[in-house]
Amino acid sequence: MSGTVYLVATGQDGLLPRVAERAYRSLGKSRARVAVTYAPVAGNPAGLAFMRDRMGGLFPDAILETIDDDPTALERADLIFVSGGDPTLGAIVLDKAGTATALRDAQARGTPMMGVSAGAILLGQWWVKWPEEGDHDEDLQRTSLVPCIGVIAAHVFDTHNEEDDWDELRVAARLVERRGERAVFLGIPTGGALILEGDGSGEVVGAGSYTHL
Repeated sequence: MSGTVYLVATGQDGLLPRVAERAYRSLGKSRARVAVTYAPVAGNPAGLAFMRDRMGGLFPDAILETIDDDPTALERADLIFVSGGDPTLGAIVLDKAGTATALRDAQARGTPMMGVSAGAILLGQWWVKWPEEGDHDEDLQRTSLVPCIGVIAAHVFDTHNEEDDWDELRVAARLVERRGERAVFLGIPTGGALILEGDGSGEVVGAGSYTHL
């Protein structure tokens, strides 16, 4: 990991604007370029409209560009933002388009990245591809891992799932173990965020109890 990575649990509790302001201010530009991927809401017009509207409020002075429409936006970006939505969908869309590789390359060049909710999950190494709704799979025979962007290698994140005792993160841990690999599993609670620096240091922002499996 090279540039700073900002992981925010949710956009619903007031912390996201604070972290976004901090990330933007750290760029040292009055008119910076923020490149956004809305892959986690691909094919969802209402979700896309909601996320697009949010971006203008988070970065009112920025030049906003959409990676999904123009991948070359990554080459110009001062900051990259991964929207919320469905992390499994986002992982599949980014991988299929080859954008995940381009995002890793941009981060390796030192471009800071920020993700909220599903977007924070996607900055880790893996997430879970679930079976069809209603298909109970206690033995995880029809549940699998999907590769995420992976700018934070060997880490798996979940967000705002503390009320369910991080049950989905625990499934991810079982799948990674079954695969014979190792990872750090971290739950970022509602009201919380993590800021990870390229030198390996990190900072907890906000409230809540962080879960480390």
